[in-house]
Amino acid sequence: QNQWLRAIDELQSDGLEQLPTPSNFPQKKEHTEVSYQYLNFSDGEHAKDGSWASGPSVDGNGEHTYHDGPTTSAAYPPPTHPDSRLYGTTELSNRMEKVAGTVQDKLKKE
Repeated sequence: QNQWLRAIDELQSDGLEQLPTPSNFPQKKEHTEVSYQYLNFSDGEHAKDGSWASGPSVDGNGEHTYHDGPTTSAAYPPPTHPDSRLYGTTELSNRMEKVAGTVQDKLKKE
């Protein structure tokens, strides 16, 4: 994170960028309902004490808020099943994969 902060400082000192970065992204397209929300997915609530979780934003366009987990939800799509020819995965369980592998090894070792 320190490297990101240094890069942002350098862009700003060179006059190339101002907040929000990148400046060429139109703010009217930004999903501002969640722009300043900090969603905590870590153990504990220590992050709520950080300046990123409460108080005014650096760009002056909003107030940071802390939320313990997601603030919205959407249905997850069903998991995909990749083509086993591409990824070497099948629908078989690990145990069945091992048995199948053992059988294949024995058949090839005749």
